[in-house]
Amino acid sequence: MNNPLDFAGKTVIVTGGGKGIGRGIAECFLTAGAEVVICGRSQPDTLPQGGGREAVFTPCDVRDYEQVEACVNFTLERFGRLDVLVNNAG
Repeated sequence: MNNPLDFAGKTVIVTGGGKGIGRGIAECFLTAGAEVVICGRSQPDTLPQGGGREAVFTPCDVRDYEQVEACVNFTLERFGRLDVLVNNAG
């Protein structure tokens, strides 16, 4: 039976992933095996961790199309794919 929480080999972007609910979501995906990119207007003091890995941060104000495009391009260049986008706010 396949584990629905197995995200090994998958790449996820979580907007606002440095604190609160977004951080919790990022940690869950990390624990489930995903590579996680978090983005926000400012870098958190510590990055989310889980499953023996740590999220990667890239700056992005989601109100600015060019910054969103740069975030996606960063993710594709770093990991070669994007499987999940969590558009979190807070």
